[in-house]
Amino acid sequence: MTDPEAGRRLLARRATLRLVLSRYVGKAPEGLRIVTAPGGKPVLLHGTAFSVAHSGSLYAIGVTGAAGLGLDIEQERPVPRAGAIADRWFASAEARRLEGMPEDERPGAFMRLWCAKEALAKRHGAGLRLMTRREEGSGGALDVEASVAAGCLRWFDVREGYVGAVASTDPIEEIRVVPASEELWTT
Repeated sequence: MTDPEAGRRLLARRATLRLVLSRYVGKAPEGLRIVTAPGGKPVLLHGTAFSVAHSGSLYAIGVTGAAGLGLDIEQERPVPRAGAIADRWFASAEARRLEGMPEDERPGAFMRLWCAKEALAKRHGAGLRLMTRREEGSGGALDVEASVAAGCLRWFDVREGYVGAVASTDPIEEIRVVPASEELWTT
């Protein structure tokens, strides 16, 4: 059985995405060509990269002229198996850093790291299939430290109780967070 409210939210998100992208590229929403690339990533056939994310009641859209973009937002919440997840999927140095933190700091740090890895995975267009346990020095597509050092991964403030990360193929110079408003729906 399908949830009618979830279907309405999905349609509203798709309409919002088309409206935002149309304003960015200067084309009518119905003139946009969005296709699915190998690996499942949706791409706009106008030389513009975009990424979407949703968590809790929030929906986010990232747009850039860079070749690739990944965006993730996560509602901060307890993850009872965070340690086991980190041990299985994060680099051993990342898992050890989390384990070495004071217990009250671990949930937030885990969510920031998870959010960053999702943004990196989306940037590559392969999703979390890229998330595999890696030992030190092996790098990999989801290397958070290397991506931050290269300027291609940044966290941003979303709203109280949420964390956001954006990853790009190019160094990120600026992130603008623009809250949705009625202005989107006026012509």
